[in-house]
Amino acid sequence: MNIKLTQTLPKTHTQKILKKEAKSKDAACLVVLIDDKKNILAEAALSDYQTRIKQLMEVSHFNGKACETVADYALAGDKKTAKENPVQLLLVGVGNIDKLGHSVLQKIANTIYQSTQKRVDSITVALGDALEENHFGQFALNLLAASYRFDKYKSEQTTPVLTDIYLLADESLKAALTFAEAVFAGQSLTCDVANEPGNICFPAYMAEQAQELAKTYPDLLKVTVLGEDEMSALGMGCFLAVAQGSAKEGKLVLMEYRGKSNFSANANKGSTNSAKVAGGLKALADKLPTKLPKKSSKNADTNNDVQVINDDAPIVLVGKGVTFDSGGISIKPGAAMDEMKFDMGGSASVLGTIKALCEARLPINVVGALACAENMPSGEATRPGDIVKAMNGKSVEILNTDAEGRLVLADTLCYVQRYNPKAIIDVATLTGACVVALGHVRSAVFSNDEDVLFELENASHLSGDLIWHMPMDDDYQAQLDSPIADMQNIGGKGAGAVTAACFLSRFVEEGQAWAHLDIAGTAWNSGKDKAATGRPVPLFMQYLKNSANMA
Repeated sequence: MNIKLTQTLPKTHTQKILKKEAKSKDAACLVVLIDDKKNILAEAALSDYQTRIKQLMEVSHFNGKACETVADYALAGDKKTAKENPVQLLLVGVGNIDKLGHSVLQKIANTIYQSTQKRVDSITVALGDALEENHFGQFALNLLAASYRFDKYKSEQTTPVLTDIYLLADESLKAALTFAEAVFAGQSLTCDVANEPGNICFPAYMAEQAQELAKTYPDLLKVTVLGEDEMSALGMGCFLAVAQGSAKEGKLVLMEYRGKSNFSANANKGSTNSAKVAGGLKALADKLPTKLPKKSSKNADTNNDVQVINDDAPIVLVGKGVTFDSGGISIKPGAAMDEMKFDMGGSASVLGTIKALCEARLPINVVGALACAENMPSGEATRPGDIVKAMNGKSVEILNTDAEGRLVLADTLCYVQRYNPKAIIDVATLTGACVVALGHVRSAVFSNDEDVLFELENASHLSGDLIWHMPMDDDYQAQLDSPIADMQNIGGKGAGAVTAACFLSRFVEEGQAWAHLDIAGTAWNSGKDKAATGRPVPLFMQYLKNSANMA
């Protein structure tokens, strides 16, 4: 789909065009937005259309309710004169202009696309100055997202007629439109990989997608892939406990986006950063990112230096990538188990965010870590009651093999702290309890850092990709106590989303800023029209854009 800003209205059809067997479905269409008080948005730019618009409103009893539509199809035109063959009009209601938030904009964008995609080549949506920058960006992104389709496996595919969208708005919004296009590119990749079936999308496939991105953006992106042998040598017992039941090898994929600097220089490889790795394996030093030095505050007392984060230190995004989750030995019920192909939605969103970053070329350093494994029952699978050891040396009693996402994330969190990041944000389709708590509207966020929490909530507001702050009190930690190990991987029936976050917090070092996003209710839509949503790519991109602007 092509989308552009314009300052001109679509041209009237000429007699010459009409002689080329043009049909109404091949014409251009002018989309006019009208509120519930029958005020025309961008009215000043539509002076030549005022009579037609008002006549159409009157004869159709148009009230301007949100997503109400009426079209005139330019049926009254006389083919003998271009003057009497105007472009089609589509009136779309926006409801109360003061309540024009993300949800309503999304519905309006979908309505516009669905009303025009089968019958016109191009549409011009008259916006004028009706939308401020953030709402304009959300609207543009939702128009693009409405055009997304995943039908590669259908023997018969339908191609929409609509190919071009023009937004009649001020040139000052060009940057917002460009950013929306970058976000859509990433969101589309997220949806593509998440919608793939489990027999196509497994850990090696995710690694291949990352490597393809590195080939496309070699100046911005470096990708490293760790297999099970390397993870075993690093002591990643939790990760391997999930992967070992499948014939498909688990993969840890590191994607280093260098939008600001070459932050992972290898100058210190010889001194090895593997001191915290089980066994102190110096031979694997080249598989560990270089631990960046921290800068001392200029105002710090020389006898008591205050350590602050290096300006070039990356933000790390960690995605749960369980490419199919059968539940393992704690096998899931059969109903809707096919939707467990979406259990890699966290890693899909990280992969998509990295692509969007490359498209937007934001001046910021980011690491995307994809923790990819397939959770299957077999003679090699982990049993309930097994005890494994994580990369940080802590032992975990696995009471339920269907609580596997937190296990792959635990070792990955240990690993990525070698980057000494400004912040770590992990994202996972982690718990059904989160769906019970928040449904499918907001993702849950847990954090140990007020600044990171504030920045994520601000990004949520600006992007319309909504989150909700959840508690993580120390009192919940007791639910994870094990009589025979350092912890168990589940905390009982109560507060399941909270205890999952508490589990992850045990693998984050003191002083490391961290947040956890549970997207179990927002990563995909269930049922007959099951499909990935592409969330939270818009949230991440707004967060990273804001972070880049503050740097």
